[in-house]
Amino acid sequence: MGSSDYMIIRHEKMGWLDILNLLIFRPRLSDCKFVDACLSHDTKLSDTPGYLVAISLLIQKLFLLIEYPLRLFGFAIEFPFNLVTANGGVLSLIVKFLTGSVVVPEEGTLNWWTFLGHTDPRLHLTKSSSPVSYLPQLGALNTVEGVNLLELLLMASKSAYENEEYVNNAVTNYWKMNFVGFYNCWNKYTETYGTQVYIFTDTAEDASLIVVTFRGTGFWVARDYVTDFDFSWLSMGSMGRAHVGFMKALGLQDETDYINGWPKYYTGDPDKAGAYYIVREQLRTLIQDHPNAKIIFTGHSMGASLSAIYPAILSLHEETDMLNRMAGVINSGRERTGDDTFASYMDALLKAKFSKRQCYRYDLVARIPFDDPIVRYKHFGECIYYKNWYEGEVITEEPNKNYFDSRFFPDMYYNQYKDFINSLFLPKTQGIDYKETLASLIYRSLGFFIPGMASHGPRDYLNAIRLGKVTIYDKEIV
Repeated sequence: MGSSDYMIIRHEKMGWLDILNLLIFRPRLSDCKFVDACLSHDTKLSDTPGYLVAISLLIQKLFLLIEYPLRLFGFAIEFPFNLVTANGGVLSLIVKFLTGSVVVPEEGTLNWWTFLGHTDPRLHLTKSSSPVSYLPQLGALNTVEGVNLLELLLMASKSAYENEEYVNNAVTNYWKMNFVGFYNCWNKYTETYGTQVYIFTDTAEDASLIVVTFRGTGFWVARDYVTDFDFSWLSMGSMGRAHVGFMKALGLQDETDYINGWPKYYTGDPDKAGAYYIVREQLRTLIQDHPNAKIIFTGHSMGASLSAIYPAILSLHEETDMLNRMAGVINSGRERTGDDTFASYMDALLKAKFSKRQCYRYDLVARIPFDDPIVRYKHFGECIYYKNWYEGEVITEEPNKNYFDSRFFPDMYYNQYKDFINSLFLPKTQGIDYKETLASLIYRSLGFFIPGMASHGPRDYLNAIRLGKVTIYDKEIV
């Protein structure tokens, strides 16, 4: 038994009747058999769980039910897309089939992209002035001339969903930067190498920028969605409560005690080191090799959450050298990562840096885990909120913060139809680079059934960065 406060939802112990029981009889969470909790006297878990908690548990249960079929379905979807792409298109595939020269795509190679990769195959960076010029903390960063830093970080986050060969090719041949390494990291709770992260620098010698990019929620990985909707937490002492699922993905060793859970030095099997320890050792070397470089943590979706939590563990271990070299955190489509105390701690930790998250329209993922009297998860840092591709603003909290507010659903559906139609005409006004792929149109169609889901796609975030104007402090940044 650990010494920290914690509340952990044991999904394997949760049944359909348990969810029904929450909705009808509204028991205390501490009385539920699938809840493990260790609480101090000043921590209350007696509040009656509301419908948001029951909905969250229902979604998790459904994903656990379809875990294996979802993976098979994903392969069945991705293989034909990759077959066509690897052979140069449908007509070329037919010719190659008739001549017996068909290229069969293999997972883990350049011939295999994820479904999200097919929704937006763009990899080149546009040469334009950066809309992040309003961030004074970035003034000292001398990145490649003409590169939009927001675009670079989003492109890096988008590429993190792909395999190592793909990422290396993107960094080296498209962005003309220095690929450091791609790491498959162990999660002791899922017993899988389920966390992916890669690192690159803007130049091979005397770099000014070190980018650490975490992979987001796998499109066909049910347990990633379970983690997204989970509201289990672990007290981090004075830091507040942090999302235990995201910490597990980073390499947490003990889910009931943050001191034992985050030993400063990992002494276990080196082949089963967590992402935090692997990345930290790489950063230790990189800041020595590149004395003028600044570190940026980034990611999309779950990757955004991992990038947001990472500096907190550095702070726990008093890694002053790395924290001093950190420029900040900027990510897209980020889930909430802790309670209000944790959010305040992170705001203070990053006060002299920069802490930005981007949210496009009614992105569903940016509104979970829920912020209500029971869950109390909060965002931290400023939010660059895009109302559409062309209009953005900097705010503290996006509208419809818990997604299920019925007042917002008409506008959510309206914006879904608007984006779908606009995407068809965008190439006529902005050029062929904005032409939708078949995979993108399929993905956008999901928004007709789950409004806000399509808004989470990296493609819209990239369009918003390239085309949008951000209004901040009554100043418009093009």
